[in-house]
Amino acid sequence: MMETVNPTNERAMLLRLREGDHEAFGKLFSSYSPIITGHLLRLLKVPELVEELVQDTFLSLWEHRERIDPDKPLKAYIFQIAINNARDLFRRAMHDKRIRALFYQTVSEGYEHIETELIRKENSDLLSRLLDRLPERQRNVYILCKVEGLSYREVSGRLGISENTVNSHIKRANALLKEYLAGSAEVMILLILFLF
Repeated sequence: MMETVNPTNERAMLLRLREGDHEAFGKLFSSYSPIITGHLLRLLKVPELVEELVQDTFLSLWEHRERIDPDKPLKAYIFQIAINNARDLFRRAMHDKRIRALFYQTVSEGYEHIETELIRKENSDLLSRLLDRLPERQRNVYILCKVEGLSYREVSGRLGISENTVNSHIKRANALLKEYLAGSAEVMILLILFLF
């Protein structure tokens, strides 16, 4: 059962934690691990990796407990540790096939969510870099449909191509973008930094 820590007793527990009190650590873990887990699951969508990151986050909290300022809320400090650990995970993905495979599956399954985020933040360098990898005609069709929100019929009329051709360009562009997102550790790192 999750134990909630209120601001009044959090300070007392942080002081005990700084002294190496395992019971205080356990209560803080019970209170904050579900919040961290939920945040990382929404971001990464890979439960196996999230579990590792949560453990690493709280291990780091324990190992560096003397740095904790008991007068500041713990939540921001723990979130920063979790974010740093997630960034490190993406860097490790460059060299670890197992991590890349887990992300590839997630990117493939959740591509529409990632695509929506990229388009919503359409002025980002990451979206521009990804779109630059597409052939010119595919890129133009993709931008008109996905970024500018034109219908296939409108794009067809504007570019003088059939709606089936527009559909084909979108399908191929989606496949290429999905492949770039999943296969490039560099892009994965940019994506995690971008979505944070």
